[in-house]
Amino acid sequence: MRRQYDEQLAEVKAKLAQMCETNVRAMRLVARGVRERGAECAEAVRECEREADVFEAEIERLCMTLIVRQQPVAHDLALITSAVKMVTDLERITDQAADIAGIAERLCGCAVPDNLFGMIDAATDMVEKCAKALRTFDVALARHVCKADDVLDELFEVVKREVATKIEAHSEGGECAVDVLMIAKYLERIGDNSVNVAEWIIFADGHATGKI
Repeated sequence: MRRQYDEQLAEVKAKLAQMCETNVRAMRLVARGVRERGAECAEAVRECEREADVFEAEIERLCMTLIVRQQPVAHDLALITSAVKMVTDLERITDQAADIAGIAERLCGCAVPDNLFGMIDAATDMVEKCAKALRTFDVALARHVCKADDVLDELFEVVKREVATKIEAHSEGGECAVDVLMIAKYLERIGDNSVNVAEWIIFADGHATGKI
């Protein structure tokens, strides 16, 4: 009985990592779409979004089954609770990536500030590190994700100022400026979701090691 229980817990962890790998694919597609100004990536990102939805349902079902049948306690319960919370943030990452991909298809001919590319790189790196951390519930890597969000937030503030300056100057490309700002906001949210995932990894580890 315990062996099956352990296998199911391992399956939860594995599916979380796989779900986050889907996020990574979505972020890489988004990066190409924005850099190439209108590259058709939206459908591919939507496919990632659909995959994430399937993972979300599978993980939630598995967690509920474990709670009902096994009545977990202590660190096992902390892991399962964390997993249920994480899938919400992981699912939101692909939702936001899909929104960015849709906007990216309108960027043909638009001037995109370098700092937006910096935000894409920073957000993608955070999601990639989340995926790696989820493979083994690596707390050190999870803490790195949390710290990296400061860089993303700083870049977001810079992009906001750049967009505001362009709009105030009544320069051409006002519609492009709004699209850039929307992309930046979605990237900032992706960073927040990544931090949430990282913090749940830290929470689960704290219960497993007795630090909480």
